[in-house]
Amino acid sequence: MPRGNQLDRQWRLLQLIDRPAGVTVDDAARELDCAVRTIWRDLRVLEGAGFPIYDDKAPDGKRGLWRVTDEFKRRLPLKLTLAELAALVMSRELLAPLGASVLGPAVASAFDHITSALSKDALALLGAMRDVVGVRTVGAKLQAPAAEHVPAIQQALLDRRALRLRYHAFEREEETERDVDPYHLTYYNGGLYLIGYCHLREALRVFAVERIRSLAPLRRRFEPPRDFDAQEYLDKAWGILQGDRVTVRVVFAAALARYIEERLWHPSQKLRPLPDGRVELTLRVADTLEVRRWILGFGAEAEVLEPETLREALRTEAEELTRRLAPTRRPLAMAPTSILAGRVRRR
Repeated sequence: MPRGNQLDRQWRLLQLIDRPAGVTVDDAARELDCAVRTIWRDLRVLEGAGFPIYDDKAPDGKRGLWRVTDEFKRRLPLKLTLAELAALVMSRELLAPLGASVLGPAVASAFDHITSALSKDALALLGAMRDVVGVRTVGAKLQAPAAEHVPAIQQALLDRRALRLRYHAFEREEETERDVDPYHLTYYNGGLYLIGYCHLREALRVFAVERIRSLAPLRRRFEPPRDFDAQEYLDKAWGILQGDRVTVRVVFAAALARYIEERLWHPSQKLRPLPDGRVELTLRVADTLEVRRWILGFGAEAEVLEPETLREALRTEAEELTRRLAPTRRPLAMAPTSILAGRVRRR
């Protein structure tokens, strides 16, 4: 049985147990559409992990009515149910960006109080439930119709079921049909991205959900490689775009030095103060459009030392920008409509 499907079922079972009246094994089996022995097996897993649940006697005297212990309810720092508390724990990474803000210590303290109500094994099991769907940063709400694909993607992640996508490739301006084994769904910078094995390209790829034109689950199931780690994979990039990693060295002007030194820009970063007040930042990231745009945002106050390919790309970009902003050149916004239309037709 796929691991994701098992974890999904155990999470739903936990919610059933958390009902005020509890749940019987038979009722849980019916609601979760599985065998009674499967429910018993899941209950042993939850019980073994230290979740505060117990087997009470049903009104007819038979065993098999499961509830949350009263002692646990009394110890909760707030009037939360077990399911609500578990959901908060699994959502902790949604607030990770607050860690560097003034709210960081208070948020960390609040989660410490929440997690103290559960055992170490219970927290580990919740971590496993959460791993199939994760976040990188808090982003803007995804607009329809792309948002409509999210429930199907999440279900495919939990079931370890392949997907057939009709996908629009931004760089090549083409749509292709691809069979994808979904490994991880992540938020980044206001967008949702699906990481999975693309059978068309025969490699791992990152798919922007807003560029998925259609999606359908396939009957085929899969198991992701044991050595796949979503966080490790994402850390190779500056943001979300992937590529071959290179060493990037950038020197920032003295006026920006403190700003650069006070922030964590990437897990691989190394800082070296220079005698004249400037600072050198070294990174191991993929040389992608994201990195180039970030560096260009600092203008003349950032100079790339290596790699030479990145330095050359930024020089070319700067020259083109200089040409476009030349005082003798008429801005496109003021150009006659006929000229603009002609340029569009020639692209």
